[in-house]
This record gives sequence, C-alpha cells and structure tokens, in this order.
Amino acid sequence: MTPFPPFSAIRERFSVAAAAAAALVIQSATANDTAVNAAAYGPEPVAGLNGEESVIRMESEKIDITFGREESKVHCRFVFRSGEKSREVKQVLGFPDHEGNDVNAIIRMVTKVDGKEVASQKQSGWFRMDREGPATLGAAPEGEDTVKTEFHTVPVTFPPDRDVVVERIYTVANGGSVRGDKTFYYTTRTGGVWRGTIGRAEFTVTLDGWTMDELAFEDGPQTVAPRIQAGFSSPNKSEWTIESPTRMTLVWKNFEPAVHQTRQGIRLATWVGKDWRTLR
Repeated sequence: MTPFPPFSAIRERFSVAAAAAAALVIQSATANDTAVNAAAYGPEPVAGLNGEESVIRMESEKIDITFGREESKVHCRFVFRSGEKSREVKQVLGFPDHEGNDVNAIIRMVTKVDGKEVASQKQSGWFRMDREGPATLGAAPEGEDTVKTEFHTVPVTFPPDRDVVVERIYTVANGGSVRGDKTFYYTTRTGGVWRGTIGRAEFTVTLDGWTMDELAFEDGPQTVAPRIQAGFSSPNKSEWTIESPTRMTLVWKNFEPAVHQTRQGIRLATWVGKDWRTLR
C-alpha cells in the first residue's frame, strides 16, 4: 500500500494551512485552486491532561460517511474508557476545525455525550507544527513552531467503571478543485494523544450520487492519466470491502495513529472533470 497520506492529500492539508495558519507539510503551487472539507479531525483532549498522553483510551471509533455530489453527511461515534480505577476524570474534548478561505465550512453539527445532545464551545488553541504532543487551549508559547487553530470543545466526565460515548453528527461541503474533482478527508491522527492504541476503527462509506467507478484509486483502472489526476482515494481499493456499487467498509484494529502512517486517515477522491481528461 502507498504510505498515507498521498501527495495530493499533503497538498490539500497545506491548503488548509495557507488559509488558516495550520501549515503541516509542503506547499503546492495549486493551493489556491483547492478547497478541503472542514471537520476532518477526530477528537483530542485539549485540557485536563497530566503529561503527553491522556489516561483515557479510545476503545473504538465508528465513522459513517455519506459522500454526496456537493456535501457529505458524517456520523462519528467514539467509545472511551478511563484507565483510572478509583476516581472520575474530567477532560475537555476538542475537535480542531480549521475554517479559512480554502476550507469548506461545516453546514450543520450536533454533538452528543452518552446519547444526550450537548452544546459545544468554540475556543482558540494551538498545537506543535510537527504534531508531536497534545493540542492545548489558549495562547501559543513564543519562539516555538506552533499552529493556531479553533476547537469545538465539550467538557466530559469519565467515570472509572463504564464506557463514555461521544458522537459528532455533521454535514460539510466537500473539498475539490477547479479540475472538477470532489474530495472528502478524515484523519485519525488526533487520536494519538489518547491512552495506548485505538482498539478499533470502522469506516463505512455510502455513495450518494456517485458510483464506485467514479472514485479514483491508484490500484484501480486509470480513467485519467495519473499526472492529470494527481489526487487519489486512500487507502487503496484493495483494502476496502466493496459491498455494493455504492457502499464500502474498512476496519482497522489496535493501531497507534501517531506512528502507524498507514492508519492516519482516509481520503475519498473522484476523477477530475471531463474537460481535464483530454489534457496530456
């Protein structure tokens, strides 16, 4: 499998950086022609930590994506379990959301804790440019390579004797470029700050208005010349279970997204528009 993320995903992530001061990797010359979806990041603890890693483990995450022609509907369900056996732990969960000129906005969003809807608060914070260590609320320290960002935060209490379920349900405009391709990106890398490994991640993609043949994969039939296409879905098609022409699933088990590069996220990308396919 090609290491994650592909070059096009790197380019899009820097497009976020250029607009929202969230530079993570190298810049592409076409950054201004590309927009990415917001809400591409999972939750991470941004307050209540004692050290580099939370005492809370993410037992599982289930990400259901309905990938439409112009927007995607996403239902994320995270199951957490505290490593403390004798006391409750209070931490603030933050969903980093870069919202700039090159980032398509969140259209609707609902957050739930143990099935009950809760209001999230938008707060400013920062993380290290190399993405090592936890994200933090407040002003960034002077003289360090940091990235400022906004977080949608929710305070959560984790008891010592049961799971806590956090859900995030949202609709977001798809990413894409002037070439007519549409993209959706979701990263698990923010889960690297939770205790130990992530026990299980399950992704379900339902195509709404697309068919499987319209997704661009490196290991599938090449509808467009690769240098024209440039951006592909990831992981490769061979890693997904194709259940129908409009539905596919993917499961990862017991992985550490901070270091397992092939487990740091998924990307959906369609072929570029027909006008671009004639270029060679």
